[in-house]
Parts: sequence; structure tokens; C-alpha cells
Amino acid sequence: MSQTDNLQDKSMDKKEIAEEEREMMLNAENTKHTGAAPAHDLESEEQKPKKKIPIGGIKMPGFCRTKSKEPCKDDETKPTESTDAESAPVVTKETEQNAPPAEKPTTPAKDSKEGRKGILNAIPIRIPLVSTVFSRRKKEMDAELGQTGAAGLASVETLDDGEKNPIANEDGMETVRLDGEDGPERAEPPKHPLVICISALRRHVVVSVVTLLILLSIIVIICIACAGPRKVPVQSLKNGKYIEAVTSCGPVQGILEDGAYAFRGIPYAMPPVGNRRWQPAESLSRIEHCWNGTYLAHNSSENCWQREATSGLMDGVEDCLYLDVFTPSVGYDSPLPVVVMIGAETLIGGSPGVMQPSAKLARVRDMVFVRPNFRLGVFGFLAVEPLTRATHPPTSGNYGLSDIIATLQWVQLNIENFGGNKSSVTLWGHRAGGTLATTLIGYRRAKNLFSKVWISSGSAIFPGKELSDSERSNIPFLESIRCSDAACLKSKSAEDLMDAIPNTWLPSPIGLPGMNEGGNYKKHEWLVLDGSILQEHIGRILAQENLTVKVVMGTTAHSGIPQRYLQSNATLNATQVEKNVRESLLGTAGFADEALRRYNATLKGLVAMISDIRVVCPLLTLARMRTNIPFYVATQSRRQFADPDSDAAAILGTYAAVTPEEKRHVSAMQQLFNHYVWHGEVAQADQSGAKRVLVVGQDTLLEQGYPNCDFWIEKNIVPMYGRVD
Repeated sequence: MSQTDNLQDKSMDKKEIAEEEREMMLNAENTKHTGAAPAHDLESEEQKPKKKIPIGGIKMPGFCRTKSKEPCKDDETKPTESTDAESAPVVTKETEQNAPPAEKPTTPAKDSKEGRKGILNAIPIRIPLVSTVFSRRKKEMDAELGQTGAAGLASVETLDDGEKNPIANEDGMETVRLDGEDGPERAEPPKHPLVICISALRRHVVVSVVTLLILLSIIVIICIACAGPRKVPVQSLKNGKYIEAVTSCGPVQGILEDGAYAFRGIPYAMPPVGNRRWQPAESLSRIEHCWNGTYLAHNSSENCWQREATSGLMDGVEDCLYLDVFTPSVGYDSPLPVVVMIGAETLIGGSPGVMQPSAKLARVRDMVFVRPNFRLGVFGFLAVEPLTRATHPPTSGNYGLSDIIATLQWVQLNIENFGGNKSSVTLWGHRAGGTLATTLIGYRRAKNLFSKVWISSGSAIFPGKELSDSERSNIPFLESIRCSDAACLKSKSAEDLMDAIPNTWLPSPIGLPGMNEGGNYKKHEWLVLDGSILQEHIGRILAQENLTVKVVMGTTAHSGIPQRYLQSNATLNATQVEKNVRESLLGTAGFADEALRRYNATLKGLVAMISDIRVVCPLLTLARMRTNIPFYVATQSRRQFADPDSDAAAILGTYAAVTPEEKRHVSAMQQLFNHYVWHGEVAQADQSGAKRVLVVGQDTLLEQGYPNCDFWIEKNIVPMYGRVD
């Protein structure tokens, strides 16, 4: 046999061997997927863990990567390293048909579940695959994943890696551990928490932005809450008419009026009735003294017991310690200066008189006004030995002053809740109220209750006697009421007490000093040196250098006018004027001619003379005790005279100016007062004290003194005969 024949025989032998091996492989595969697999294969499958990998990492039967011309081995054996896929035989339809019956693959029934599961494994697929295609795909996937080690689509090289342990599944596919599987030598290093957070934020941009905005909003709210004191903003109206504010005793409800707010009848102290009659004012400091719910401060309270100076009528109640508040706004943003108004014609009645503020006034002036009721007459100033003996420490009198002090304490505690500034409180007293305001300058514990005082038409005569002397002077009252102890006095009705007031204690018609005012005649003094509130004469206090409050004093040119001359039909000719002067103490003392020359023999001249002796010059003497107390005189006539209330009416806006001169006067008074309340100074005043009198007519003029006062002071008429209350 030739060499060619030998080669052909060897080739045929190889083909036959290959065909036999292929037949054996197909039979093994068919038996495996039809339930006839060898027992040892099943055991190996049960022992091996069934490990799943993502799609793309599945090794399908028929895929091989051998370089040799040898056929693919069974999947349980280790694959060869051949990569020549083109030489692998391909099974076609034609070869299947030409194959002997024993070599044709058995196709399971379509109803069989196993047949559906292993349909791909039933026919060995041997198609030429080029390893470079899978390599290129692997590189593309690695580039997309950023070489992070995540499992991608496995190439033939990856699936055939000898280091992997393929595990055959029951569906004929093998689960192969990829390069990204856990392993001690291939473990991915842990990521930094910041990197993980940033990655999560990138994946959820919208959620991140919303969360960030919410956090910023919370931070802003916390910063605003912590930036300053926690105050309540301006409150809204209820039913378009009512508004609430907070006090130390509970909420109160005010009412909207003329674009501002009015709170009327707010209690500021315990009712001075029963055992509290003739006791110092007791603040509402305990919860059992307060109210439940909201206190309706809509209506004015009743005045304290008093007697009208002109008519002599008596009216009032004992439970009268209430106050009114008028404010432009109820809030805390811009605290406004506060004015506490004390008004009374005399210390026995005529309160509040002209001193009645309003919500419109608060809005126009941009200030907070407070007006309290306070006790007058025997209920406010009675100093007798039975009351002194029943009190500890022993004292009596000046109960009305304690009411004003309680008002100022209430202001310090509550006025911020009404839009007021407790550090800028001006105490304004008019007429007898001005007298009370002057005495409080000397109250040692009042230095932190107010910072400024405005005194208009007050008295310059203050008590200088000891308490025991005042008690002896008031014995006629005890005899009239027929009581010798405090229990008897407290058992009497208010009407009985008012009727028991001696006539000499009542206000008398004012005029020029009479003949009987010399010698032992003394007008009744309501204020006393009680040793508690008043401890020394106010003149001595003003002379001290450590005065802590600022003071302005003033009056009107005709503040001492008798009530009878205020009538529109009142007239006096020159003869009548001269007669009044010569029949007074001035004529007896030999000052009549000089007085008539200075003032003229007219009704207006007589009224000016009376006012200078009784009010203007005594107050100027008091103001001169300090160089830094400005003193004003309102000279503009309202109708015929510059009456006692004209300056207060001009400040309050109730002057009813008609002529251009009156309108200019009102404007000048308001500018003077408003600037002092806001800034604590009188802009036109001479700081050196050389010119200390402000004459307020149509405009404000600074003068060195006031005419004729030096004459009366030199003649010892002033301040001896000044008005007492």
C-alpha cells in the first residue's frame, strides 16, 4: 500500500474515531436531559452549590474555544485551551437527516416541561465563534462600567478560565463565577461614605434639592427665633373690631377706635374696700386676685369718690383703681414712649378734668397714653391717729400717692405688651395732678418707675410738718364722724365720710390774698410727711445734686383765675379792679399802687396779678432751685384768657383753635411737649440756665425771667401765698 493510501486510511480512521466520539457525546447529552443521566453525575450536581449569575455570564452548551481539531469534551471535564473555533464541526439539518437512526437526536414531547427547559441543550450547537468578537465586546463593557469590577457580559475566554468552577444547573446551563465575585484576592476596597453620599445625591437630584431647601428653611426659622427676645407680633383684630393684649394678670381685650386701640377699665390694684380702705395700694401680684379668661376692657370705669369744685356735687365709688391705655399698635417691633397722665383740679375732686386722652391722640402723636383713677379727699389723703395706730409700720395718709405708684409699677410690668417703651416713661401731672407728680420726684423708690416729669400748673406749697402735727390738725374730722378707732371709720359708709368733711377743707374761691390769710390762718393741707412716701420737703429734694429724673415745669399766664371770671359775661371796670386790690392784703401791705401800675386796672390785669401771686411765680421759684429745670408760661389767650387748662388742651389737641394766632400757639406747645417726651430735652432751653423762661405765645421765645415775679418775691408775697393744692 502506498504512502498516500496509508495517509487516507489514517484520515479515515481519525474520522471514524471522531464520529464515534461525537455519537457518544450526543448520546450522553440526550440521556442527561431526558432523565437518564448517570448516577454519579447527579451526585456531583447535588454536591455542588447552585450559584446564579446575571444574564451574560451563562455558559451554553456547544460553546467551545479549543484551538485543536479535537471535539469539545463533556461539560463536567475541564475544557481545553484550544481557540481554533473554525475547525469545529457544525451540525446542520442535512447532516441530521443523513445520520443513521441511532445517531439522530431524540426530541422530547412539546408537553414535557423537561423538554421545554432543556430545548437548547437537546441539540448541540457548534457555530464558529471568533474570540476577538467577545474580547472586543468585553472591552466595550469594561469601558462603560468604568473598570469598576462589576460583572458584565462574559466572553468565551472568561467562561473558560481554568480558575473558575463552573456549576451545571438543572436546565443544562452552567453558573460560572465571574471576575467580580467575592474572593480574598479579588475583594473590592470599601468606598468612602462621602463618595457613596455624592453618588446617591446624583441619582436623586430632585429629592436632594427639596431636602436641601427644607433644611435651609428650618435653619432660617431657628436663626430668627434665636436672634432676639421671643415676642408676639402685631395681633390681628377679632371680628374686625377687638384686639387682645397680655398683662401680668391675664389677657385683656381692647377695641379699635379711630385707627388705634383703646383699653378702658383695666384693674391695676386690689379694690380699696372693706379692710383695705385706707391702706396703701396693693398690686395684683397673686393669681387668686386675677381673672379667668379674657378681661373685656371696653368701657370706662367709674371715678373715685370726689366733690366737684364748682357745684359741690359728690359722686364716685370706692372700687375705682382702674386705668385706661391708648396705643397706636399692639406689638413689640418699635416700642413707643409712654405718657402717664395724672389729672385733678384739686386734691378733693375734679379728676381727671381735661386730662382725657383718646385712641386718635395716641395715633397722631405716636405715643402710648395711660390714665389711671386714684383716690382723692378723705379716701386718698386722710391722716389721723386711729389709722396710724392700726397700721404697721405706723403711718397714715398719702393713699392717693400710693395709687399712682402702683400705676407706674403696672406700667413697668405690662406696657411693653401694649407697644410701649418702659424705659421712656413721662409722668405728666396737671393742676393738683401736677402737685402729686412733683411730690413723686422725691420718692426714693420711684427713680426706676419713670425717667421724665412734665408739671403743668401744679402747686408749689408742700407739707413740711411732721405726721403727728397733721394728725392733730385733722381731729375735727374725727369729731364730725364720731369715731375714735379704725374699725369705726371702716364701718362708715362712703356718703357719711364725704359729708363729714369740714367746710374749711373744701376748695375756696381763689383771688388776691385776703386780710385773714395772715397770722394763724392756714389752709388745709391734704399731703403729709408720712415718713413712707414723703420723707422730706420737696424743695430740699430738688436742691440735691443727685436728682435722677428730668423735670419740666410750666403753667399758663392766667392759671389762677377765679372760676367766676371765666364766665363769658364777666366784666369789671377800672374802679372795681382798684377796689379789689386795695381791699386785699396788697392794700394793707402798701403794695396796691405799685401793683396797679404794673398790671393795669382791667379785668385781665387783675386776673394776671392773681395768677402770678398764686401759681406762676411760686412755681418759678420752685424751678429756680435747679438750673436745669426749664420753665414755660403759655400766654396765648383762648377766647379772653389763657385759662388754667389751655396749655394741656393745646397739647392734647382739644384747644379748638380758631384764629391763626391760636393755631400757631397750639403747634408751638405740641412741639415743645412732643420733643421732650421723645428726646428728654427742651430744644429751645438755655443749657447754661441764664435764660430759663420759655414764653409760649404764637411762638416760643426764650426770656431771662418773667415780669413782676421778682417784685413779689422781694416783697415776700411769693411763695408764701401760693396755691396749696
